[in-house]
Amino acid sequence: MLSKIKPFSDCRVLIVDDEITSRILFESILESFVTCQTASSGREAIQQCRQEVPDLVLLDMNMPDKNGLEVCQALRVFPETASIPIIFVTATMDVQVENACWEVGASDFVMKPVNASTLTHRIKTHLENKTRTEFLESMIYHDQLTGLYNRSYLAKEIPKTVKQVARDKGSVGAILIDIDRFKLFNDNYGHLEGDMCLQQVASIVENTVKRPKDAVIRFGGEEFLVLLPYVDENGARIVAEQIVSAVNNANIIHEYGIDGIVTISAGYATKPARDLIDSGVNPLIKNADVALFTAKEKGKNQAIGFFA
Repeated sequence: MLSKIKPFSDCRVLIVDDEITSRILFESILESFVTCQTASSGREAIQQCRQEVPDLVLLDMNMPDKNGLEVCQALRVFPETASIPIIFVTATMDVQVENACWEVGASDFVMKPVNASTLTHRIKTHLENKTRTEFLESMIYHDQLTGLYNRSYLAKEIPKTVKQVARDKGSVGAILIDIDRFKLFNDNYGHLEGDMCLQQVASIVENTVKRPKDAVIRFGGEEFLVLLPYVDENGARIVAEQIVSAVNNANIIHEYGIDGIVTISAGYATKPARDLIDSGVNPLIKNADVALFTAKEKGKNQAIGFFA
């Protein structure tokens, strides 16, 4: 759902340094206004960032396994970590080093020995910029009625996810959902009640789709699209059936609905991500739409898969 601007107290800063004294020092400076996490090597930092994306990385330039440049370059490759502000900590800053940092995607620098006030203000500035940007993106990329992602998110952000899944040789699943007999619901109860019904169904779908990388999108008036990275046909089927069941079990009253309640129909399909890089996800959605039509024709309140 729609987010608010995140306070500093909810922000997480990952401190990456192979020297324990440096990690302790930086943590003592920052822990009064942010949550600090630490990593003692470049590899550990990359792993932590991919498991749980921090709001900012404070990164030592010189480390034995992977230096700061290599870590920064690696983080910029993955969509989920590409926009993390990264502040380098370095003991030397000549033009060559500075240019190398900018080229791999550095956000800023601080020099050793670190001035506590300078470090604090720079981190607050970058966190403030990041949280404000995230808030604005939440307004741009979210449907105002349901709080779900909208078509702008589908067009701008989903291609990045597809490219990442393709690099990992995975598949992407799509579930297209339509509320059964929704026009009759609006005609009978009015549009305000119809909006409340859309919000309820949206919340049910969002709460049923549990993985952080899955995206739930308001696709049309009473249509919702679920995009599932790294999922095969069986996985898409399971999620689709869970969503249909969850809406059915919510028992939202609908006088002209199936069995007197609100139900949904769903069509699902999957494709290897590499097949979607040039075309985008439209062919995948089209296949899910064909399956949705079949689900409607076969009596509604069910999930049907597309089989080429």
